[in-house]
Parts: sequence; C-alpha cells; structure tokens
Amino acid sequence: MEFKVLLIDDEPLALEGLQLLIPWENLGFEVCGVCTNGAEGLKQLEELRPDLVMVDIHMPVMDGLEMIEEWRRRGHQSTKFIILTGYSDFHYARKALKYRVSRYLLKPLDEEQAEQEIRQMGQELMKEQKQHYIGQVARREQEHLMLKKALIGEELSSEETSLLESLSQSSDLWNVCLIQGSWEDYARWSNIAEECLNGSKAMYMIRLQYNLVSIVYEDVDLKVLVTGDTVQKRLEELARRLAGFRVFMAMGEAESSLTRISHSRAAAEKALLHAFYGADKTLIMDYNELKDVAFQWHYDQVQLLEKILRAFQLIDHSAYQSVVVLIEQSFRKLRVHPDEARKFVIYVLHEIRAYMGVQLGEDAGSPSSLLFDIPNLDEVLLTFNDLIVMLQSCGRVCFELLLKENAYEAQGIVQDINDYIHAHYREGLTIKKLAEHFFMHPAYLGQLLIRKNGIGFNELLHNLRIKEACRLLQTNQYKNSEVSEKVGYSSYHHFLKHFEKRLGTSPNEYKKNISNELH
Repeated sequence: MEFKVLLIDDEPLALEGLQLLIPWENLGFEVCGVCTNGAEGLKQLEELRPDLVMVDIHMPVMDGLEMIEEWRRRGHQSTKFIILTGYSDFHYARKALKYRVSRYLLKPLDEEQAEQEIRQMGQELMKEQKQHYIGQVARREQEHLMLKKALIGEELSSEETSLLESLSQSSDLWNVCLIQGSWEDYARWSNIAEECLNGSKAMYMIRLQYNLVSIVYEDVDLKVLVTGDTVQKRLEELARRLAGFRVFMAMGEAESSLTRISHSRAAAEKALLHAFYGADKTLIMDYNELKDVAFQWHYDQVQLLEKILRAFQLIDHSAYQSVVVLIEQSFRKLRVHPDEARKFVIYVLHEIRAYMGVQLGEDAGSPSSLLFDIPNLDEVLLTFNDLIVMLQSCGRVCFELLLKENAYEAQGIVQDINDYIHAHYREGLTIKKLAEHFFMHPAYLGQLLIRKNGIGFNELLHNLRIKEACRLLQTNQYKNSEVSEKVGYSSYHHFLKHFEKRLGTSPNEYKKNISNELH
C-alpha cells in the first residue's frame, strides 16, 4: 500500500525538484498534490488527507509553521510533517517540535539524506498503521463482546455501560436485524452476510445462537437521505442475496441507546415469528408493521384431529384432503401461533404413524414407522407451508398403502359379511350391529360393501327380505302381516313400502297374480 504525500513550497523549482529528485514510488509514497502556500495547503489537507506533508517554513499568505499549528488545532494529530528551510535557526526547530513535526531538513536538500529520512518516515507510518489496525481490531472485538452481552440482556459493568453509551453517541437511534438460517448452510450464508456488510462501521454482526445472527446497526430515517449508501439498502441487498437459502430476516424497534438494544432484539424476534406464514424471502419482517398483528393460541384441535382419524378409519383420502385444507385455511385466518401450529401438526403426524402401525399390525420399529419423517418441535425454520406439505405427502403415502392392504383383505372378508347378512337378514340387523360383529367402522363397512357388491347394505337387506317375502306369499300359508314379521320388518307399512317399490304391486295383488298363473 502506498502512502500519500503533499508537497508545499512557494518556489516552483523547489517543488519540481521535490517531485523529480526523490524516488517516491520506491519509498512507498505517491505524490497526491502540490501547492505554494500554507492557506492552500490547509485546503489540500482537508480534501486529500495525506499521510505525509513536506512543507517549506517561509511562504507568503501563511507560512509552514502557522499551517501546521492550525491543522493540529483542528484535531488532526496523526499527519506527519517534514519542514524545509534554508535557515538553521534552532528557534524554528524548537517551534516545530512543539507542533509535533517529525523531521527537519535544510535547503538545499541533500538527496541521500532526504531519501533516508523519507524511508524512515515510511517505516514509521507502516508501524503506526499496523498498530492502528491491531487497535481497531481489539476495539471492535471489545465492542462485539459488550454488544452481545447487551443483546442477550446480561448485566453490564459500569465501565461497559459507559463504553456502550459512548459508542451510542455516533447515532440517534440503534436497531437490530436478526438473521435466522439453517445450521447446515451457516458458513455459506454468514459469509455472504459478512461480505455484504463489510466496510460499514455502523454495523456489528454478532452470532447469538448456532443458527441466529444479530446485526446491530444505526437506524436512519431514509426520508432524510437523498443519496449515498445506507444500512437499510445493505440489509435489503443482503435479503435478496440470501433468498436462495432457508433464511429469514426481521427488524426490531429502534432504541436511542445501545444499553437498551436487548429490547430491539426482542422486538425483532417477535417480527421473525411472522415468517412462519410464508413471507417473501426477499423481504425483511418489520416489527413496526407487524406489532399489532396478534397470534392466537386457541382453536378446535379436538375436532380437527377427530376428522383426520375418521378419514383414516374410512380410508377416505378425499375427506382427509378436505381436513388438511380446513387446517390450512383456519390456521391462517386465526393466525395460530407458530409454536402451537408446529406442535399440533407434529402431534397429528405421530397419531397417524401410530394408527398405521396398528392397522398394519406392526410395532414401532417396523416399516410403517419409516413411512414419513416427523420433524422435531425445535425446528424453528419450518414454515406453515412446510407443515401442510408434510400432511399432504403423509396422506398420499398412507392412504395408498391402506387401500392396497384393504383391497387384499377385503377379498375374503366381504364374502364372510355377505354370508352373515344372508343368514341374519330376518333379524333386526343394522349396519351398526354388523360392524360390531366384524370389528369394523360402520361407515367403512358400508363403503366396502358398495365397492364389492355394487349396492349398499340397506338395499341388499331389503332385497333379501322382499325376495323371501315373495316365497312365503307363494305358499299362501301366512297373512301379509305375518310374512312382514317373518322376514324382519317390525312395521307392516315399512314392509309394504319396500314390497311395492321393488315389485310395483301390493302383496295381495302379487298373491292373486301367482294364483292366476297356477290355474
């Protein structure tokens, strides 16, 4: 790295000589400017901020020592000066020492001596620069440690409080932006964050947990800024660059002092929760926009769970899908708290897995336990969309397996059920009693009979009863009411209704027609 040198002398030939005779580049310097008096020199000092100034003492308008005195008065103590004069007067040397002048060279210059002095000056600058860098790193590290304590709400010593208050003076407001990302990709997304924020003194990137990073920054009203790089612009650019990762960002509420920065962090954490319901990854959750949006903890979880398990008992995939849609719509509408939503869905997944194990006659270590993965409750990066997709995919896998298993089992059991119905239809048989006998859910049994027989239980039952009634009527041994009772009807009216529905005539007409046919 080259250091900058400013040359000031009222003699044009002297200025030219300083530029040509001294091998500045070889000595690690670059001539950044030249001027002819102290007043011009002050302007150049403000604009160019050189590391070294070679200046003549005797100049018009403002001499070299006056210029140095004014520069020091303005608070610039690090600039190095070499004064040039044709007078070897100790008075000047003593005055120069008062203003911390580094070197004193007599005119005409001895080139070899001048080169040696400038080389030494370069070495001093290099050493100071290194020390300054080390000091900056140490101070920055100290600031990071203090800020981390303040962020997590640890008690600060009086010295730390004083230092943080002093650090707070550089801005009216301070805020926190939280970045929450996956542990597996931490190295990648945190490196991008560091790269994006690099060079900004107003930003501190502090790791709070294994997957949570806090950026403490100066909170400036964008409306008052017309141009220039701002912290907000950097954060927005960072959000765009991190959109390809599973990362969420949220800003808190500004505080006037870094000693209260934990309040900003807490507000940012509240805003971060809203990423659960599907935020645009290129956007940053803003607490000020979300603080009035409340989460709910209460919803009808018992009813939802019953509907899910009923759909499984009936092996009704469409009913299950409808319940998942209901969960999605109701949770979004109620804005169920992310912790509660995760807990409910994970509980449902465990219940489904347990049900599958029972249906397949397997234990916890069997293949049914590997049908789908169930996340842990502490996986905070799971969004609501992730959970809904889990429910949907879990349903597809389980219902496909249940349908295959039941299709195989139903081949034999339906015949047993039909045989039982044929043997007991004259009794007060109902679908509920039939289901209890075969240890099945009534609704599922009914659907199974429709799939295998083509008609439902009630239709089959009445067909069998009316068929038997016809046989009994043909014997002409019983009254109509007796026939009705013998085939299982407790009400003659009920018998008559189903008889006429199937044969299109009454029992009496049926007996007449049979009698006529016989004669």
